[in-house]
Amino acid sequence: MAANADMTAKRLMTVRGIGPVTATALVAKETKPERFPNARKFAAYFGMVPDQHSSGETIRLGDMSKRGDVYLRSLMIQGAHAVLQQLRPESQQPDDRRLLRWMSRLGRKEAAIRLANRNLRIVWVLLQNDQTYRRHAGDGQQATMSH
Repeated sequence: MAANADMTAKRLMTVRGIGPVTATALVAKETKPERFPNARKFAAYFGMVPDQHSSGETIRLGDMSKRGDVYLRSLMIQGAHAVLQQLRPESQQPDDRRLLRWMSRLGRKEAAIRLANRNLRIVWVLLQNDQTYRRHAGDGQQATMSH
């Protein structure tokens, strides 16, 4: 199945960092979004949330849990690295500014993991609502999902 031939894969490719290979892999996984109550649980399915070690009232969040599909998780992180590599410091796009802040504060690797996590959450919304993603236009509008 070619990614461009599948409407779901085309919709997923509207998210920055998700190309034909990643979109096709996500579609082939046949992950039903309705199985997950929210986007965080969807990202957790792919191992893209922090491991949690809690006791009583103490909550400790650790590194990425690394549970789930290793191949898909690596595709998501590689796509995020590609997005970060293309960023320009002079960009005024709000999404780019956020990613640049993440990179300066957390480092490139942690920023890529955070972006991959964010992208999986966006994917859940797109699959759940049968929508496409439109990036922030930079004119005061938020990123939107459209049919």
